[in-house]
Amino acid sequence: MVAPNDSVTKRLRRLELLFFALLVSLGEDGYDEDLWFELRHLFRRGPDRDFFDHPEFQFFLERLQDRRRQAQPESLLRQVEQLRRDISALKSKTDSLQVDTHSLLAIQALGLPENRVQSTRYVPVRAYIDQTPKGAIDALSAAIGDVLAAYGFTVADEFPEIRGSWFKKWFAKSKEVLSQPEVIERLEKIERAVELKVIDKPQAEVDDKQAGAIAKLIKCLDKVPNAAIQAGSVLVVKLTTNNVPIIQARTLSQEEMIELENNQLLLQDPAEVLDKLNAACANAKRLPRARSSGEAGG
Repeated sequence: MVAPNDSVTKRLRRLELLFFALLVSLGEDGYDEDLWFELRHLFRRGPDRDFFDHPEFQFFLERLQDRRRQAQPESLLRQVEQLRRDISALKSKTDSLQVDTHSLLAIQALGLPENRVQSTRYVPVRAYIDQTPKGAIDALSAAIGDVLAAYGFTVADEFPEIRGSWFKKWFAKSKEVLSQPEVIERLEKIERAVELKVIDKPQAEVDDKQAGAIAKLIKCLDKVPNAAIQAGSVLVVKLTTNNVPIIQARTLSQEEMIELENNQLLLQDPAEVLDKLNAACANAKRLPRARSSGEAGG
């Protein structure tokens, strides 16, 4: 068996140590030229030195460790503080959701009509755009948040977006306790405000905050050819045909909302979504009658 070459072994050890020292010399502020110069100077002192044990190199490593120790507390404190804020926000959200859930369970346990009792109400919010020009996603997200706030809702949860085109989901909750008819009334106001803005009709029944939020929503769709935005029972669709954009809003029927809940990907086809909802609802209404006829014939 051939004994290893001591010179090669030492050179490999020096190379490993050089690489290691370079890594540890890179702190949060990046490359430290002074420390790197000292390290190179040590390695040029002689090929046969054992740099692992040499006092000068040990001193150099201690300097690096001190530098690391001085940098770590501030960084660690920032991480701990961010973690504390995240935990506090999560606890607040959990507590709020617990109250809302228990209120709903109490209403159900007492047999009260859920549509009449006022409680915190949640509505689904979804948005789709077929193109994503620069700034469009941030602008649309902000505009949706402003519209919700203007009509008494706030974002309760949001979910990861789907890229390619762009599709995103939120849940919004009412800032006040509302009955079901009051929720529908507020959502219908959004539909009406969009219609009035599109035809550029004075909006006497819409306050400045609501009008500004709707205008911002319409404006941020300028560079997007096709889009579909759902806020609860309201659907806003933008279509561009032969370079002519058309924006329309409508309140969905209960059957259409059921169909959309069961097939949310319909929103990713703005050109067909309304027709598909109408057709699906028409089929759903015919199916029970067809089954009844078949059973009667059997």
